[in-house]
Amino acid sequence: MAFYFRADDVPELRGLSKWDQRVLLRGTFLKERAISTLVLLLIVIGSIQFVINPLVESLAPGFRNNTLGYAAVLIVWLLALMSARDIVMMNILRPKIAAKRAEKQAAELAAANAANAADDGNNAAG
Repeated sequence: MAFYFRADDVPELRGLSKWDQRVLLRGTFLKERAISTLVLLLIVIGSIQFVINPLVESLAPGFRNNTLGYAAVLIVWLLALMSARDIVMMNILRPKIAAKRAEKQAAELAAANAANAADDGNNAAG
């Protein structure tokens, strides 16, 4: 199975607008998103405590006293981890994305068929 880094490259998301991709990836699978957010929180806390802080202290002692600089490092680290989580979730959820798109297309087709049937009924009566 291929691993994709951008939503535009994922075959299940091709043909969708950026907004539709975002809604499908971030707003449809709430249970998976909540679980991944909890895992992300644990990773962020653990990595700051056991990776970032020791690394900062060894490379630049006293840098943690610079509140703005240290906050910038932590925000960049959080955004990097969030991007990594989104990439992983996009690849894990590919089968569910394909099923959701097929369900949506079937609903659109059924609605179109119902509209056509209603138009045919109105034309036959009139």
